[in-house]
Amino acid sequence: MKNKLKIPIMLILFVLMVFQLQKWGEQEYKKDSLELKNDFVLKGIVDSFQISNNHCFAVIYLSHFESNFNYFNPKKNKKYFPYAISNKGAEVYTAVCAGQIDSGDSIIIDSNKRTVFFRTKILGNHEGEINFAQGDIGYIKDKSKLFPENFLKE
Repeated sequence: MKNKLKIPIMLILFVLMVFQLQKWGEQEYKKDSLELKNDFVLKGIVDSFQISNNHCFAVIYLSHFESNFNYFNPKKNKKYFPYAISNKGAEVYTAVCAGQIDSGDSIIIDSNKRTVFFRTKILGNHEGEINFAQGDIGYIKDKSKLFPENFLKE
């Protein structure tokens, strides 16, 4: 009798756990959306980039750009925004795979819409979503030209 109840109980616990994780994820997404909604707009031309060898993530360097911000430090309250601006240039930290972008391509970030728009020679136009940089902090620290001291390796 006890063995017959183990599987249904474990299944119910598993379903409850998945439901709770989904609920928590939605709350985090909404919270992040509010923080990212900071009226930040960046339009620029890719000067160069570094793409991680173990997954599709890049630090993209922009030397020619326009923004409604003159300076933007990506570190805010233990979170890392996916973009930075200083007097040396601008950087974007986002999911990009090898072969998707090249020097001379255009990037437009609109933080209120949580979008990054790419106008590329290779793939044409495509759009992605911006998120806080999380698991890639060590890679950003190694590759950032603007604020490497802000990124603590995890």
